[in-house]
Amino acid sequence: MSDNPYRAPAPAGPPVEPAPAKPAVGAWSDPSLDAPPPLRRQIEARLVWRGMFWMLGAHLLVTVLPLAAALAFGQRTDEGPLAEGDAASVFLMAGLCGQFLLGIVALVAGIGGVLAKDGGKGAGILIGWVVGIPASLIAGIVITASLADM
Repeated sequence: MSDNPYRAPAPAGPPVEPAPAKPAVGAWSDPSLDAPPPLRRQIEARLVWRGMFWMLGAHLLVTVLPLAAALAFGQRTDEGPLAEGDAASVFLMAGLCGQFLLGIVALVAGIGGVLAKDGGKGAGILIGWVVGIPASLIAGIVITASLADM
C-alpha cells in the first residue's frame, strides 16, 4: 500500500532503550587498517636514468649475443633447421627472437614498476626500451648487411 496523506499518523510504539556505547577499538580491529595509505614515492631522476640505461644495455646485449652466435654457428650447409644457415640468417633469427623476449620483459617490468610506484625505475625501463628500438633496428640492419657480404 502507498502512504495516504489523508490518513492519521500511526500511534507511537513502545519506548526503545538506547543502544550501549561501543568501545572505541574492538578486540578484532587491526590498527594498521586505520592508518592512511602510504604516500606515492617521489619520482627520482636517477632511477629513471638507471632504468633507461638498463634497457639500452639490454638492447646492446641482445644485439651482440646474436652476432656472436652468427659468427660461431653461421655456416653454409644443406642440413639442419636452416638449410642455408649463413651468418646473416642466424643473426636475424636470433636477434628477432631476442628483441621479442626483451620487449615482453620490458613491458612486464616497466608496467609492474609503474603500478608498484617504484619511484621512476619502471618509467625509465619503458622509455629506455622505446628509445633502444630504433637504435637496435639500425644496428641490426648494418650488421645484417655486413654479414651478408661476407
